[in-house]
Amino acid sequence: MKQLTKVLLKRLSRAARPYLQSSGLLQVSGVYNHSAMAWQPGAEQIVVLAPHMDDETIGCGGTLALHAQRGAQITVVFLTDGRNGSSEVNTLYGQERKQKQRELIELRITEARAALQRLGISRMVCLDAEDGALDKCDWVAEKLRDVLLKHRPQLVYLPFYLEEHPDHRATSRILLDAVAGTSLEFQCMGYEVWTPLFPNCLVRIDSTIDTKKQALQEYRSQLKQCDYLHASIGLNAHRSAGLMNPPGFQGGYAEAFYATPLPQYREQFTAYRRH
Repeated sequence: MKQLTKVLLKRLSRAARPYLQSSGLLQVSGVYNHSAMAWQPGAEQIVVLAPHMDDETIGCGGTLALHAQRGAQITVVFLTDGRNGSSEVNTLYGQERKQKQRELIELRITEARAALQRLGISRMVCLDAEDGALDKCDWVAEKLRDVLLKHRPQLVYLPFYLEEHPDHRATSRILLDAVAGTSLEFQCMGYEVWTPLFPNCLVRIDSTIDTKKQALQEYRSQLKQCDYLHASIGLNAHRSAGLMNPPGFQGGYAEAFYATPLPQYREQFTAYRRH
């Protein structure tokens, strides 16, 4: 990680404290860093940004299930349509390729809807950008702006900007472009998919880990490509080490986030891109 980014993360890691403290702050261990906090999700107005169909469940599925149980209004926005999400596509050309892409899009939408139902979520929006080329789809920000203005979220979950996947990184830029010139104010909840982040917020998901597993299992076409279930649950088990578990406690699962208000998230993202 770039040295400047480390400094920014440490300097601004306490920015989320006022919101998290008012919403349910708990004690955590110092395994990760002294500014990490355990937090209880509530009945907030929520928008979740998922560059791909399954990122939302891998990154924050257990937390979203807790929100849903507590009456939160949750809208999941899928930025890309999954048309290139199979190695088979690369072996096809012309009409055969287009037909396979249409089939993939329909399949992924079906799987995503089933996964969200497992989590207790009924509202999903598909913006239909091409996966693998999200950073080139400038029109996505305008469509996302409409969604944000309609739902006026208190929390926006999105892949943290240090994620290695280019579509994941592009999501932060798209969000910031979408809110430019608006009066929108919300807490950014950066989640991790493939790149572990520097967390300042942990959510215990012991009670929803089975729900998360069931939701991930709905992505059958994805699991054929890679055992995302094993990798995701393993990371959740590791993250539980940051919680204050009682002596003799066995097991445990947590999801980790970088939580910060929108202005601070913009500041950090801009500084990171500049350097």
